[in-house]
Amino acid sequence: MSFAEKKGITVASGFKLQAEALLDAREQVDTTAERDELVSIHAVTEGLKVYVKETKTLYVWNGEDWDELSKGQGYVHPDGAGWKHIPAGGTKGQVLKNKAAGEGEWDTLTAADVGAIPAAQKGTANGVASLDESGKVPAAQLPSYVDDVLEFANQAAFPKAGESGKIYVAMDTNKTFRWSGTAYVEISSSLVLGETASTAFPGDKGKTAYDHSQVAHAPANAEANVQSDWNETNTDSDAFIKNKPQTWDAGKVKTDDTHQFVSKAEKEKWNGKPEVYFASELPAEAPANSICFLI
Repeated sequence: MSFAEKKGITVASGFKLQAEALLDAREQVDTTAERDELVSIHAVTEGLKVYVKETKTLYVWNGEDWDELSKGQGYVHPDGAGWKHIPAGGTKGQVLKNKAAGEGEWDTLTAADVGAIPAAQKGTANGVASLDESGKVPAAQLPSYVDDVLEFANQAAFPKAGESGKIYVAMDTNKTFRWSGTAYVEISSSLVLGETASTAFPGDKGKTAYDHSQVAHAPANAEANVQSDWNETNTDSDAFIKNKPQTWDAGKVKTDDTHQFVSKAEKEKWNGKPEVYFASELPAEAPANSICFLI
């Protein structure tokens, strides 16, 4: 149903009521009992507002019961969680932080609030390393290692107080030092030259030995060539011939029917006896009285 179709007195210009009373007597009662009486006499409708002087409260009928709209002379804002207003104050850079349930406060965020590392811990002990302009950790913030070698023009240029784990080199003497905690202690002086297991071999001798090894030469124990002598009997002589065949006297040689000694005359006689040759075996020379058959 539209508003125009509803029944009632139509007033085009409205009422001009000049009285200390409401136009609708239901809208103001003295007690809550009078308010509830409106329900019992069926004088309420959903949305009807009734002000009770006794409680100084405005009520509205919701169709089933009365809802309290206000109490006292004006509107009272709810005071529970979620109804708190933003607190006054606050400065630039501050944020609204939770103070308690449904209550906030202005405050400045700390590194701990956002899980960040405090700036005071940057580049400090038990803190975090920083980065230089090249994006690398500065050497001063890196741990010291035993192979850190620092070179200076001379010992006088060394820092007044050194660091453990570092080696300091004086370039003018090429000596090396370490920091004992109170003074610089030379570590290069402990090098002793010698030819034992606990010493260092001199460099000049080492170079001589190396140069010698690069040139072809006979072994150190090699001996000069010596002409052997068959008649040398001194076994310590380089000319002595070892394991040479031995000679024996004729009397020590055993003879038999097929093995006999011959004299020089017998040998010459035997060599001069005539020989018999065939044409295919004819030699260039032959003993006198030799016979040759030409077949």
